[in-house]
Amino acid sequence: MSKAAPAGLLQLYRQILRAHATVLPPPLRTMGDAYAKEEFRRHRDAKTTPAQWAAFMQEWQRYLSMLHGTADLPEGSGDIPEDVLQTLNEDQKRQLARLQEEAARAREEILKGVPPEA
Repeated sequence: MSKAAPAGLLQLYRQILRAHATVLPPPLRTMGDAYAKEEFRRHRDAKTTPAQWAAFMQEWQRYLSMLHGTADLPEGSGDIPEDVLQTLNEDQKRQLARLQEEAARAREEILKGVPPEA
């Protein structure tokens, strides 16, 4: 991780990968690991400000809590508020759409019992 990266970032990344290995079924683990790797790398390589690092770490900590079942999340809390959606640039909107499509496809495969793609 870069010099500007906060202490504990690599530890958080490793915790997420361990949680994926123990909590997620294989197709979701593969997708989750790839997504986390890409996001951590993208932030590492960007000129991320301390405030952005704090938000990044907070959201991934919340995700980790959710994986462990310790998050206190109300119904529908995974939905992205409309005001937040409006702040996304076109690249972020495309990435979100791809993630939603992949999640829906993976969900269908899991429900149907289809083995993950090799």
